[in-house]
Amino acid sequence: MTEEMETITLDISDDVFMKLAMQAHERNVTLNTHIIDVLKDKLKDAEYQFEKGTKPQLLAEDKT
Repeated sequence: MTEEMETITLDISDDVFMKLAMQAHERNVTLNTHIIDVLKDKLKDAEYQFEKGTKPQLLAEDKT
């Protein structure tokens, strides 16, 4: 499976930029790589919420 790449432009505040840069530094990755990872994680979360709904579910054991 080949990933399709596309260039995007993000407008982020200086505060967010600094937080992302510090996180990237702590992980020893480039800022670009870190931002891509953050976006992928958020997309996975959004897909999960779309598939499973946003309400938490209680799992109960049937004791019959």
